[in-house]
Amino acid sequence: MSKSKSKTKTKTKAKTRHNSSPAKEQVMTGSTSIHDITQIIRPEMPVYPGEPAPEFQPYFRIGKDKVNVTKLVLSSHTGTHVDAPVHFIPGANGIDAVPLDRYIGEALTIDVSDRGPGISASDLEQRSSEVKAGDIVLLYTGTSNKQSSTTQVQTDFSYLEPSGAQWIVDQGVKCVGIDSFSMENYGFKKGLSHEKLLSNGVGIIEGLNSELQQFIGKRAFLVCLPLPLNGIDGSPARAVLFDGAIPVGT
Repeated sequence: MSKSKSKTKTKTKAKTRHNSSPAKEQVMTGSTSIHDITQIIRPEMPVYPGEPAPEFQPYFRIGKDKVNVTKLVLSSHTGTHVDAPVHFIPGANGIDAVPLDRYIGEALTIDVSDRGPGISASDLEQRSSEVKAGDIVLLYTGTSNKQSSTTQVQTDFSYLEPSGAQWIVDQGVKCVGIDSFSMENYGFKKGLSHEKLLSNGVGIIEGLNSELQQFIGKRAFLVCLPLPLNGIDGSPARAVLFDGAIPVGT
């Protein structure tokens, strides 16, 4: 996929939109640029094996009806999404009960694309001095760069090993994101990494797009907002990184 971008600039704002996957959007506001690290949801997108592909079904259409309305059929874990505790822990909170500030804050992107496929504590240890309690850690594995070129990646993707999940907990990280299908290895028998993270109040964001690569080794401000689906195990989300001044009071 081409990495080229076109930009239209004005005195106050410049905006770029690419309608292919992964989503790419950059908005300039003063000294801050906003980068969209969310996958575009589309019927032909790669999904975790066994989960339903998205469907867009016409419900009302202008001509026959007064407006256009589309019925959406998709998994709660489609594309870029957030996992709720109840995804792996029976009786735990659904996504609507998780505080939004879990997914909002200062984020450090760590390059683990030369590791794995399982990302262990030893792979992350060298970055310990850069991670602060309350940080969000985003793991760039390179899986997102392979999704448009091969279907093999749907079962052969990078993931976070239980020791890596424990490292995240030990560092006091409040949320961890990854540009892969899951924090868990494909074909897992028990979701040890998810259980370790979710039981310790760590937020989980999966399916970030390849724009994350731009932020390797950098700090930026993340806003990732899931839908308030009542009692549900997860939700598609819109994730953006603010590159520039970190908002005061975060």
